[in-house]
Amino acid sequence: MLSNTQLRFQSSLSMVCIAVACLAILCLPGYFSSGKALNFVSQACIAAVFALSFNMLLGQTGMLSFGHAAYSGLGGFVAIHAINKISDGSLNLPLSLVPMVGAFAGALFGSIFGWISSKKSGITFSMISLGIAELVFASALMFPGFFGGEGGISANRVSGEPVFGVTFGPQGEVCYLIISWTIIAALAMYFIQKTPLGKLAEAVRDNSERVAFIGFDPRWIRFLMLVLSSFFAGIAGALSAINFEIVSAENLSAVRSGTVLLFTYIGGISFFLGPVVGAVLGVFMSVFLSELTPAWQLYMGILFILVVVKAPQGLTGLAVDFFQAFQQARIQARLQNLFSRCAVYALIGSLFSIGVILLVEMLYRLRFQSGDEQILRVFGLELNPHNLFAWGMATLFMGASICIKSLLKAKLRGDL
Repeated sequence: MLSNTQLRFQSSLSMVCIAVACLAILCLPGYFSSGKALNFVSQACIAAVFALSFNMLLGQTGMLSFGHAAYSGLGGFVAIHAINKISDGSLNLPLSLVPMVGAFAGALFGSIFGWISSKKSGITFSMISLGIAELVFASALMFPGFFGGEGGISANRVSGEPVFGVTFGPQGEVCYLIISWTIIAALAMYFIQKTPLGKLAEAVRDNSERVAFIGFDPRWIRFLMLVLSSFFAGIAGALSAINFEIVSAENLSAVRSGTVLLFTYIGGISFFLGPVVGAVLGVFMSVFLSELTPAWQLYMGILFILVVVKAPQGLTGLAVDFFQAFQQARIQARLQNLFSRCAVYALIGSLFSIGVILLVEMLYRLRFQSGDEQILRVFGLELNPHNLFAWGMATLFMGASICIKSLLKAKLRGDL
């Protein structure tokens, strides 16, 4: 059990981290003015809001949803229709408030579908959420009048009268709009976590029978949290509609629901900013790493498996554990031992990662490419997958990491 002093320290540290994160993303468009960088910041913010809304169910309430994209996608469709209404003059609403349209749409559909799915918990809820998501995805092709069929619905965000000279045509203006809504949504979700409803949701996650024993209905708590989560997911869907100016059936797909699940788990479901870390890393891999290798999705899958097996608390949990170990080592005057061990583990991880990357890249080139494209050029070396030398290099790096790890374990046992 943590003392009151430790709890207050963790709460203060969380507030400081959130404040620093808000200031950092506000300054990002000013330092990175290229279109690609602004696009990355916009996508990362949208993914962060989506992941935080998903973690309201998973991390806070203990509800594993396999169809959370349904709420963000439906919110995005309603928002894209609202933008078209603004364009033809039938709706008098500034574009900056369109995310609220998506938010209320997400909450509406969340209340409809949540009334059914929140009656159950655990794996039953997960299966119901998956079934609902598949029904919504199938409806996207059955009702082209609203969903636009396979092509989706497109819009022009440069519509309506400019507000203070802002037309939202340049990507920089859109990026600041997305950042502003990201900060508002993130702060709202953080303070909801601190409300009595948020505390009851955590109690339902830990032991729903005790919550029922003290007089609260766990089903209603699950329902309210699902509606709130859908509300913020609708904001993410509306921001995506504004950013890309198109919403299609892909926004409702199981792939989108699975992606936010990966982002949230990789970042860490036990920490408020964990999903943000996972979302930023995932978007970075999809935007930048995808240009370097077609196997970037495989790397994300490997990272997800490693996090689930070796670090269940996610990357944020690893950072917190290191900070606590640093504090303890500083008190005990053992910082040198801590840094030495971290350096050894970093060396082991780097060698093993290089070996795995070489192995994956050569397998991809051998299977999907031909001719000169099969040659892997890295650090001035040309590795041909038809040559045993290339496979020997991958084996050498992986073998070296295994040997160093074995020596470290033997030293810790006292055998050396």
